[in-house]
Amino acid sequence: MQRLGLFSALLFLLNCLCVAANKENINQKDHQVCSGMYSKEDWKGKVDPFISFNVKEISEVSEDDPGMYVAIFDFQDFEHLGAVLPDGSKYYICDDYAIELGLCDESYKNEFIVKEIAYDPITDQNVTLSNQIMTFSQKTEGLHDTKYPVKETGYYCVTAFTRSSSTKFKATVNFRNAYGHLAASEVNKMPLYGLLAIGYVVAMALYSFAFWKHKHELLALQKYLLAFFVFLTAETIFIWAYYSIKNEKGDTAGLKVYMVFLSILTAGKVTFSFFLLLIVALGYGIVYPKLNRTLMRRCQFFAAFNYALCVAFLIQSYLQKPDSTSLLIFITMIPLTVSMFLFYFVILSCMGKTVRYLKEQRQVVKLGMYRKLLTIIYASLLIVLAGLVLSMFVLVGMNAIEMIEQHWRTRFFFTDFWPSLVYFGVFVTIAFIWRPTDTSYMLACSQQLPTDPENVADFDLDDLQSLGEPADEFDDTIRDEDMIFTDEEDDHPNNQQRDAQHPK
Repeated sequence: MQRLGLFSALLFLLNCLCVAANKENINQKDHQVCSGMYSKEDWKGKVDPFISFNVKEISEVSEDDPGMYVAIFDFQDFEHLGAVLPDGSKYYICDDYAIELGLCDESYKNEFIVKEIAYDPITDQNVTLSNQIMTFSQKTEGLHDTKYPVKETGYYCVTAFTRSSSTKFKATVNFRNAYGHLAASEVNKMPLYGLLAIGYVVAMALYSFAFWKHKHELLALQKYLLAFFVFLTAETIFIWAYYSIKNEKGDTAGLKVYMVFLSILTAGKVTFSFFLLLIVALGYGIVYPKLNRTLMRRCQFFAAFNYALCVAFLIQSYLQKPDSTSLLIFITMIPLTVSMFLFYFVILSCMGKTVRYLKEQRQVVKLGMYRKLLTIIYASLLIVLAGLVLSMFVLVGMNAIEMIEQHWRTRFFFTDFWPSLVYFGVFVTIAFIWRPTDTSYMLACSQQLPTDPENVADFDLDDLQSLGEPADEFDDTIRDEDMIFTDEEDDHPNNQQRDAQHPK
């Protein structure tokens, strides 16, 4: 689960930082932006989907300079932009030179050259336009009068060039879908995270019922699990609310603050996943009722340190511009990576020691629980990798144009939602194994179990008596040396009397 939690969180954070927004900025350096768009028939909404172009800043140009040339088009029609010159190169702008060569008509002067029929080198065939290409020139600030109507679902691009390299400009492209302000690549997250939140609520309700039913027979570990259930449920609801608010209000300053808050929650999710696995690997709640107080404090301090590093990395990521090439991000990234590696190493090391100890003590029930845990951890990793491999195979089966045209619809599922879904399955499965039962508390108190499965519930009388002792008289801190029995202890009169009363 620690690998899955880390992998899920990193993918989630990467998606949060890099996903295309509903509005994109372009300038003389980054002169092209693209985004998926849904038609109104495919995704219902209140408005007709469109793409608008708004010039925010543009430097002064001469009177005969058209300023910037703009084209809005479906990506699969990119071969229709420009005309082929005799030397095999392409010429894109309809100017005096292109008109003189007969590449375009004078009525389209100062616009992109658009060919109704173009040669597709991938299919080795001539193809016609799939959708309208809108092209114009603009030299003043403000919103362009005409909006590009999106009639079909696809991947649309906006490109802008200037005739002079000295001309500077900044413009905003609005990819407005019918349903709201969410980018088309994100809209499917809203219903899916809603369903995931419902799944967490149902699973938490079932766990809470078992928790209430056995409220007098609880382990501290089971209390941790319930608290984490509440946290994960709340986090998933917050994620769903984020996409819902963004769809209604757009990408506002308040939403960016909310996004930072969500990322801090994700850091808590990753850190607490590691912390739970670490104390379970140390035997907390199953092998021993409690860990040594000093050892538990060390685990808590290490988890808090890891959480602080994770939050620092996230905050620095948001403060640093996405296009920045600064290496300052490594100030927090390197310590976080080292901390995660140490967490991972300590967990596996402690898990191995606990499993060996249970084998030596022949505690088959507990050993079986830990083997199930290891199986779940490795299976979850394989499932996540299988999802990524499957997505790669799907992409390999597409040509370059199909991959760009269609991958934006499903990319989020494999990079963001799929790890979250697997994490849900792993956590619910582990919580079910460690759920409160009639014998779970006695399982933690027992130091030795019979190897006969039919007598698994036969605990020592000392264990049963310890359940009824006051909490302040029960020393629940058990160390490894306390778990080793000598021949003298086996020959103790009390043990002989007990064996006589309970023959095997």
